[in-house]
Amino acid sequence: MYISTLLSLVLVGVTLSAPLPQVCKSNAVSQGPKAINVGCKIKLQFTVPAHILSAVDTLDVKLYPSGSRRGTLVHQVNTKDVQRGQQKIEVVFPAGGRHLGKSTLVLSESPYQGIGCPAVYGVHDVTVLPSSPDVMCIL
Repeated sequence: MYISTLLSLVLVGVTLSAPLPQVCKSNAVSQGPKAINVGCKIKLQFTVPAHILSAVDTLDVKLYPSGSRRGTLVHQVNTKDVQRGQQKIEVVFPAGGRHLGKSTLVLSESPYQGIGCPAVYGVHDVTVLPSSPDVMCIL
């Protein structure tokens, strides 16, 4: 009994301390900026095979700062709003000061607990730069 409890605690600890799931094969292709200034909006476009997209209800976009194991939910897509056969999803959200530095955006089905690979999985690296009066935001 003590061994099974100890094993459960170890597994939970490993799951909570695990870094980004790098072993998952990406099936969502991302297009978007590699760098953006604070105060501007990040616009990403993900291409996901239609048959996979229709199999999930909700997609999460989480931002993982470099070196962090905790992601922040920055956008959520309800796939019921996506037209049948559509493969492209646009995601727009503001880049805030708390996102400064290099980060990784991860697209996955929700709720995804970090165990195994999600049905939808895509990654996009972005660097959030300080705001600058010389930079004009496009969005």
